[in-house]
Amino acid sequence: MKRRIIKFLRNKYVLVTLLNLVYILFIHNINLVYIIRSKCEAERLQQEIDLMKVKNKEIQDAFMDISNNGATLERYAREQFYMKRDNEEVFIIKSE
Repeated sequence: MKRRIIKFLRNKYVLVTLLNLVYILFIHNINLVYIIRSKCEAERLQQEIDLMKVKNKEIQDAFMDISNNGATLERYAREQFYMKRDNEEVFIIKSE
């Protein structure tokens, strides 16, 4: 069994093929480790893109709602910018 393996590895075509595989998978600039890392990073970035698309859709919906509805615009201005009417007082309570 051991003798067959040694005889098999002494074949010049097998030896060259194995050396090329080692070179391509581990030594070359674009090696197996680089490809795996790049794929993981691409997947992470794709998830981030999907998340940003969802957030963008939510913001567009809120913008359309604020643009088309005066009551929503007033509520948004009061909540975000602490705006008030002339005859009102605004108390801001901050929780810690």
